[in-house]
Amino acid sequence: MLRALLQASLNLISTSPCPVCGGGADPPDEPGPCLSCRETFDLAPGGLTGDTPLPWLGLGPYEGAYRLLLLSQRQRPKGTVLRGLARALAAEVPGGIGGSILVAIPSWKRQGNPLPNLVVQQLIAQQGQGPPLGARALPLLQRSRPTLGQHHLDRQLRLRNQEDAFRLQPGQRAALPQLKRQPIWLVDDILTTGATALAAAAALEQAGLEVKGLLCLARTPFREPTPGRKRSRPEGEAVEAKGSPPEACAPMAPRGQGQEARAALTGLQRGREAGGGAGRQSVARTP
Repeated sequence: MLRALLQASLNLISTSPCPVCGGGADPPDEPGPCLSCRETFDLAPGGLTGDTPLPWLGLGPYEGAYRLLLLSQRQRPKGTVLRGLARALAAEVPGGIGGSILVAIPSWKRQGNPLPNLVVQQLIAQQGQGPPLGARALPLLQRSRPTLGQHHLDRQLRLRNQEDAFRLQPGQRAALPQLKRQPIWLVDDILTTGATALAAAAALEQAGLEVKGLLCLARTPFREPTPGRKRSRPEGEAVEAKGSPPEACAPMAPRGQGQEARAALTGLQRGREAGGGAGRQSVARTP
């Protein structure tokens, strides 16, 4: 009995706590959340991956308890939680992030979503856990114009909303010759349709930079329509098989909100055209 208590005490001392729940990390050498948290948040070994509309890698589906966790981190970020998630994400990147440039996708709001930048910071900090890997974080992108909130936009409206929404940071142009020799990972918290990531990648690729893909904490899962109810799709929207990597996962806008969104997007587009043209279209990369 005494030996068992002593062993339990030694385990508490030698085992780092889970960065998410604070409990014991199990197994001790597993990066990121403990096995209990991984089960609770449906974080499968190997993460989630796909190649449409661009190569991407995420930790888990944006639903249930994991969705609530990420929403809470947007409001009140905790370094320990983000450190654990970033550590798990870095461990799933094929070949690691060494030698790469990490670019957080910026928000156009002054008080925008803090998670992309915080995740990048934590990914870079993971290099302190082992040999120097040479990954760097650079603010290569800036927003070129305002965009609408996308919660009620379908895939086609999201593509229009994000078209030409990014540009290269003017102060980074002098470094382009060196940057062209390094792969770039975009970083965001949630991937839904990929419209934002496509627009960000287009701005970097237009400058001659190589974008490997997107790293994200979660991917919005595809929902099959409820039996007995028909779901109308805009022309050109992809149909995904259940369980396959979703390409068009955005919720359909209710009729009134969809009409309002189209009107607002038309106003934004006319404003851009009046200001000198739209430039290269990010939707050119869509399937």
